[in-house]
Amino acid sequence: MKNEIARKRDYLRTLPYGILSRRDEEGDWVARVVELPGCTAHGSTLARAIENLDEVMALWFEDALTSGSAIPEPRNDEGLPSGKWLHKKLIELAGREQVSFNQLVTSVLSEAVGLRYGPERVCRSRAQEAQLVRPAKRAVAIPKRAMDIE
Repeated sequence: MKNEIARKRDYLRTLPYGILSRRDEEGDWVARVVELPGCTAHGSTLARAIENLDEVMALWFEDALTSGSAIPEPRNDEGLPSGKWLHKKLIELAGREQVSFNQLVTSVLSEAVGLRYGPERVCRSRAQEAQLVRPAKRAVAIPKRAMDIE
């Protein structure tokens, strides 16, 4: 029985599970397997965090196999149409930001519009825009010859 669990565990460790990494408040690295709840490891370097994560994954799989718990399959991004790929990435980002998908999209779009048009234009309504008095362009005299420059 132990050999069978070890064989399955070792096979599962070869599958392409998604790994996210970030720095914590103290500057250490935190790495986690996206599909496996609670499968997280820390390290002073990214390489050390990933190395520790590999050990944690082995224990996670072994525990799930021993207890008979369901083991999620790795996500497969290959072959997704670009729209579905983008949608999936936005959902993942919303999860990391701990906001709803709609909140994330509204925030991202608002930020993009603000960068493109500037906050003063974004906040005005069409009626306000129509009533806006624009300053007249000033005429600039351009000398015809270098001798006209004083």
